Amino acid sequence: MNDNRVIYPETSSRRILLRPATSADQAEFSRTVLRTGVESVQLPAGRRQGPPPRPNAAFQVVNRADGNVLGFSMLFALDQAGHIRCGTYLDPELNRLGTGSEAIGLTINYAFAMFNVDRVITETTEASLDSFGMRPDDSRILSVLKDHLYFRGRYWNLYGFQVERSEWVEDA
Repeated sequence: MNDNRVIYPETSSRRILLRPATSADQAEFSRTVLRTGVESVQLPAGRRQGPPPRPNAAFQVVNRADGNVLGFSMLFALDQAGHIRCGTYLDPELNRLGTGSEAIGLTINYAFAMFNVDRVITETTEASLDSFGMRPDDSRILSVLKDHLYFRGRYWNLYGFQVERSEWVEDA
């Protein structure tokens, strides 16, 4: 980690806040994932089957205006190389334009503030690629799983990318 600037673990933005999730939220998390309509078509090579590992941090994503839980955001798979993965799962009926990118931004910021990591890895589809300022041919995309997810009545590619701590601090 080259940059020693302190990053504050913000958990709220103009429209949303991240509230710690507990084991009592597990059933609602599962229902939220099912409501997204996202289905993995194939398992990526090397991914384990069975229950997922316990997250390093898990949050409810809450609408600040009305207190409704929009979904969940989590950090998981912290490794010794200083990498952590980020996942955000929002109910499509409650999600509004831009709230997903706000949730992901807060979660990435939290990762850099609270964990000794220099890289946050995440994945998304074309449906939300623009909210990260990217296009499908962007050089920052590290991997593409073709037709990996099925939702909204079609197959979608899954794009993997990462955010480096140095970039995050520079952009802050």
